[in-house]
Amino acid sequence: MKDQTIDELLDAECPETCVPDPASIERFHAAIDAVVGKWKIEILCTLLDGALRFGDLKRALPGVTQHMLTAQLRDLEANGLLTRTAYGEVPPRVEYALTEASVALLPVFRSLHDWADRYGAALIAKRARPKPQRKNGKKTPEN
Repeated sequence: MKDQTIDELLDAECPETCVPDPASIERFHAAIDAVVGKWKIEILCTLLDGALRFGDLKRALPGVTQHMLTAQLRDLEANGLLTRTAYGEVPPRVEYALTEASVALLPVFRSLHDWADRYGAALIAKRARPKPQRKNGKKTPEN
């Protein structure tokens, strides 16, 4: 794929204007908020193979605490990205599965993965660079 200029991209994708209206921006922020979280993308990717119980999810995500996993699962469910099915069995069994909305994110995740393959190393390198010192000797907040 050849590198395109901003003008070429805008001409191809934005026939009149690319400036979104406030309602569109609000929907975009809501969509980003639904998937941004310490473990949300990992949870969604883990569930691509099918429904899992809480314990299976916890084992599949080393390093996640029970409290964090519970909070992230509740948030994903509240945003319509997971279903939680409780079975009336002894011992109790609860399974988490992807919804149609979360499966629809797969092409987005693939595109983001491709973008990360292309630009991720530079982002990691930039993050690893020491931050420059200010005149007063403190590190700058951004750089």
